Amino acid sequence: MEMNSERTKWIESAYSALRTELMPECPERVTITFGFPSKGARKGKYQRLGECAHGFIQGLDLADNKSFITLNPCIFDNPSRVLDVLLHEMIHVAYPTSGHKGDFRKTALRVGLIGAMTATQAGPVLQITLDKILSLLPEMPKGHGELTAKTKVQSTRLHKYVCPDCGQVIRAATTSLNAVCANCDVNFILK
Repeated sequence: MEMNSERTKWIESAYSALRTELMPECPERVTITFGFPSKGARKGKYQRLGECAHGFIQGLDLADNKSFITLNPCIFDNPSRVLDVLLHEMIHVAYPTSGHKGDFRKTALRVGLIGAMTATQAGPVLQITLDKILSLLPEMPKGHGELTAKTKVQSTRLHKYVCPDCGQVIRAATTSLNAVCANCDVNFILK
């Protein structure tokens, strides 16, 4: 069995459990995919972890629901986070015209999501429910680990050297540069 079909089954089971426990107002089935959102896919602090689209997808049999949830694969190293992001998107499915206000906000608070409504996470009470759901689900299939890796920080910076006479600037990777300004015949100084 392929990784994506295993993950799809896991997500479908998670959706069903969340619907039963917390969101009975959601449709029985919804289309859920894994991929990068339409924008903000890998932008550090403001990264979109999930997205819900309504009614514009052609060629898919979405019945009366017409909602489509996309989960960012960068969250797949944390099953609890997958559940709270999925729950956030499920609220969008149930209330497609609310944005992050009105019915969306009321429902998010009712189920135990906390924080800014555009970036909710499980509060302590909801976390207990999510842990219970996770204990009933099989282990989430591993994969996409390379997407969760942090971007390598540059280890070498160029240091600024200035000629004390004419102000000419050069940059070098070393802190022990012995260079002479061609204009003034004076050694550059590390600034």
